[in-house]
Amino acid sequence: MRIERAKKVLTENTNVLYGIFGVIECSPFFPPCSFLNEFFKKGSDPCDQDSRMGSWEPFELNTQEYEAVASWWLREHPNSTVDSLGVNNWDDWQIKIIEANY
Repeated sequence: MRIERAKKVLTENTNVLYGIFGVIECSPFFPPCSFLNEFFKKGSDPCDQDSRMGSWEPFELNTQEYEAVASWWLREHPNSTVDSLGVNNWDDWQIKIIEANY
């Protein structure tokens, strides 16, 4: 259930204008489990300032669920890899992704 919800959130966020996962999709990286959970627990994407996507009920993935979601993402984006980019949290990670892509 949470795996499908995570895939839905990531897919919708990838497709929405200014969604952070649209930026991540263009990068060679995918966030580690704890970072992705920080994103899911927010219930919305702060980068989507116009609320084009809307919000979701906050949730988090356990390790096995994360592995399933990460595997799905990496199959869809074969040039991507899971990497913390040398930071300790989601906020710093997404800044690194944004800076690398602009």
